[in-house]
Amino acid sequence: MAEIATLDALSGLMARQRAVREFTKDVVDDGLIEQILEAATRAPSAKNEQVLRFVVLKSPESKRQVAAIVGEAPGPGRTPWDEVPVLIFVCAANPFGDTATGAAAQAGSVYPGIQNLLLAARAAGLGTVLTTSRAKIKEAELRALLNLPEGMDIYAIIPMGWPVARIGKNRRRPVSEVAFRERFGDAW
Repeated sequence: MAEIATLDALSGLMARQRAVREFTKDVVDDGLIEQILEAATRAPSAKNEQVLRFVVLKSPESKRQVAAIVGEAPGPGRTPWDEVPVLIFVCAANPFGDTATGAAAQAGSVYPGIQNLLLAARAAGLGTVLTTSRAKIKEAELRALLNLPEGMDIYAIIPMGWPVARIGKNRRRPVSEVAFRERFGDAW
């Protein structure tokens, strides 16, 4: 039986998960990408619908086209998308409907998988950054480029690669500032 990670080990990994925007040019092996995607598929989903689909871009031309569509321009402290080793599009159909309950079920079926992907990449030593707005603003053009079928939407674009700099701990507010006992405002 596989050993289950300890809470301390998982907490240590989570404390080092952060947005990484600057990557080396080193290639990310397809086998490693597959392991990371496998971890993403292990997340829970409403009614076990398993809605997640991934489009992985590694070719310079595909990444150049994406960068042109979303208007990704070079800037300090970030690798341009056409030079990032991997761009992962996280896509999903919505079998839950357009009601508030359906939207909640959809979000609960998509974002846990994205978090698993981000954590698995970090565990492998890779850096990632979750981007959502660029996918939505230019979704029609990106859908055409990716040949997405009708009803399949883009939820995130995740640049991924080997970080240029060492990834230290992230800074977060202490639990005493964000958690309450029984009622909002009652100190933890």
